Amino acid sequence: TFREVYEGFYKYKYEEDTGRSYSDSSKASARAAFLHCSAIHDRPFEELRHDDLQNVVNSCKKRHATHELIVSLFHQLYAYADMKEICKTDYSTHVRVMVEDDDECGVPFTDSELKTLWENKDNETVEMILIMCYSGFRIAAYRTLEINLKERYFKGGVKTKAGKNRIVPIHSAILPLVRKRVARDRALLNIYPDAFRKKMYTALEELGIEKHTPHDCRHTFSKLCEDFEVRENDRKRMLGHAFSDITNAKYGHRDLESLRKEIEKIKICY
Repeated sequence: TFREVYEGFYKYKYEEDTGRSYSDSSKASARAAFLHCSAIHDRPFEELRHDDLQNVVNSCKKRHATHELIVSLFHQLYAYADMKEICKTDYSTHVRVMVEDDDECGVPFTDSELKTLWENKDNETVEMILIMCYSGFRIAAYRTLEINLKERYFKGGVKTKAGKNRIVPIHSAILPLVRKRVARDRALLNIYPDAFRKKMYTALEELGIEKHTPHDCRHTFSKLCEDFEVRENDRKRMLGHAFSDITNAKYGHRDLESLRKEIEKIKICY
């Protein structure tokens, strides 16, 4: 049954694979996705087809992120089932998330909150918050970003085609913070995002700042670009947003120094 394949997969990935360690959030996500598949828990796995899987996703009333977890679980279960010769065809290949992506919601830091952060930039957690607020990547990207200190840029990104492997100049205000962090930690983010979130929430509470998520830093960067009149197309490029018009999508190219000129419009007025 679907349930038995899931149980075998979970044991194989999270309990028997001693060569890798998985975060508690990864395990919780797999369990949560499975719970949303209750309609097919007791169905024979080899009898399931694309429509059965797509109906599970479509009937889920949760947010876009939950739909993504379900689809991801399907892909992993079919890979496991193929390895165990339980089925010959991967019916998860064309299962899609049909709801609008609502993962971009967020509340930027206010000017007064940014002022407080800059006043406490020597705090290691605040240091990272400021780096995120002035570069605009999703938190998961900071674990694998290419950091070029000589030419002063970040390269990387996650999630979308437009967002991956994009270049964002390192703003001069955070360059000392980036250098300090890399020298000390050998990376910008050497812990898992969930662990950093906990540190972030604690640091903000201690500073008397209202709770913000790491994704709010991305919204802060977007707002700063707007406030200081960074060109709209360059704001989209640095945030990794796709262009809707063919001209920019196919022919819009900007070199590093052009982007640097735009990002440096953002002034630190604290």
